[in-house]
Amino acid sequence: MTDAVVQTLWAELVVATLADAGVTTCVVSPGSRSTPLVAALASDGRLELPTIIDERAAAFYALGLARATGLPVALVCTSGSAAAHYLPAIVEASEAGVPLIAITADRPPELQHCGAAQTIDQIGIYGGFVRAAFDLGAPHGSDLALRAVRRTIVQAITASRGPRPGPVHVNVPLRKPLEPARPTSSDGRALAAIKYDRIIVAPPTLTADRDAVAQLAAAIAAEPNGIVIAGAMSAGSADRAAQRRDDVLALCAKAGYPLLAESGSQLRFVARPGVTAIDHLDFVLAAKLAPAPKLIIQLGAEPVAAGWPVATATFAHVRRWVLADGWRDPDGVATVIVGDVDLTNLVEHRGDSDFTRAWREAEARAAAAVEEALVTHATSEAAAIRSALAAMPAGSTVQIGNSLPIRVVDQVAHGGANCPQVTVLTQRGAAGIDGSIASATGASRAGAPVLLILGDVSFAHDLGSLLVARMATRPLAILVIDNGGGRIFGGLPIAGSPGREMFEAHFVTRPEIDVLAVAAALHLRAVSAATPTAVARSVATALAEPGATIIHALVDETGARDFRASVLAHLTGARHG
Repeated sequence: MTDAVVQTLWAELVVATLADAGVTTCVVSPGSRSTPLVAALASDGRLELPTIIDERAAAFYALGLARATGLPVALVCTSGSAAAHYLPAIVEASEAGVPLIAITADRPPELQHCGAAQTIDQIGIYGGFVRAAFDLGAPHGSDLALRAVRRTIVQAITASRGPRPGPVHVNVPLRKPLEPARPTSSDGRALAAIKYDRIIVAPPTLTADRDAVAQLAAAIAAEPNGIVIAGAMSAGSADRAAQRRDDVLALCAKAGYPLLAESGSQLRFVARPGVTAIDHLDFVLAAKLAPAPKLIIQLGAEPVAAGWPVATATFAHVRRWVLADGWRDPDGVATVIVGDVDLTNLVEHRGDSDFTRAWREAEARAAAAVEEALVTHATSEAAAIRSALAAMPAGSTVQIGNSLPIRVVDQVAHGGANCPQVTVLTQRGAAGIDGSIASATGASRAGAPVLLILGDVSFAHDLGSLLVARMATRPLAILVIDNGGGRIFGGLPIAGSPGREMFEAHFVTRPEIDVLAVAAALHLRAVSAATPTAVARSVATALAEPGATIIHALVDETGARDFRASVLAHLTGARHG
């Protein structure tokens, strides 16, 4: 039995184990050293195999699909720097808890550390950003070795799914010849005929400490004047997301605690019967419109609202509990409970109170101020984004880019039963702007129409992924909010420093690209939308048509900052008047 036969069986077993364990998609990037794996994937036929040239874009595409479904997605690439291009998406997957399985082909041990072409040290290349890392070693033709391959792949899939989902790395050294070879000897045929046990992958879960939960329940029972604030949380599987949503809403309704839900929490664009919902939390907190709580329950990622740091300073002595899948307490002042907490039986039902009524009044005032400011700032990001969200059909998905878009969405998005019921995807793990177009395209593969809202700098940063967007078969609307550069930096102290040219050159960084011309060169549909009405019309059309559409919305350079300042001026003037 030749080494080529053993290697073929080795690669086929890797692929068969992925499929047997329920992995349905593997994103492939072309290369020579990964030939045995790609040939095995194509031969097996059970996994969908989108092929993407750029490994960085491929990894973000896989990230988007895994984030939208909550299920692990595999990646396969060749050796060398190809594997390094996966790192940005792996960092985001690690911080956001998204299951990815990065399978990197590698040179065999005899070609390591000797100057062989396309060979780097791939062991531990992703450092602490992966939940687990495995090196299969060079293929070996024994029953035990093959069973170890299957066991290792099962271990990798299991690690990717819990107790905190995330990326894993499987390194696969392979030797030439790389082309598939069929067994001709009796030993080879015997190895090929081995039958393996059925795979059961039961994702581990992390259950919160009972005593800690009991203390939380006692704190809630003793304090009627509390709030729940929810930052970004993974959409995950539909069943899990629905259960978590229902649990949080039941807690808020029973405890009488106002719910301050950012869009990425999955608690904004849903019906919330019996809940005092504070959707304009940035303004309510920044303008100090509501009474201070005496207890804060924080869920998900750290809130992005600019009003949150104001609130944490104001509420410095308020007891705060953080319920999360990891340690999320940048201020070092909260009581943190890591793991799943059953929220359904934490408190008996309370009636309405002056506290909750005051928060509802604060929300009504903030909402009215927002509506007034939208009229006077009709050419701002706020007006364009509000119109885009209103045009989304129920059941669709919105992916919100970082920097200004995610903050503006939170400021203007209607919540509750009367808004479109949509799923929200964010990249708030590492909170970078990279890979937005690729990940939104991957998310569209899950089936629902996807609206991606991103800024012009984020668009320019991921231009290469427009090649990936051409792969979209479901509706994908890419709304480019063009305010002439990185306007979020305008809120930093450096913006007021002497040397405007330095600030413009190194912070604002105007992309200065013709969005429609770029789209035309890549044979992508594209339209310009100069008004909020045009934005709404373009989004509605794009989300009804298969494939990708780029919508270029030119807005005021300082529109987002001016809009927020206008709302706050209205609120603080009314409060002190």
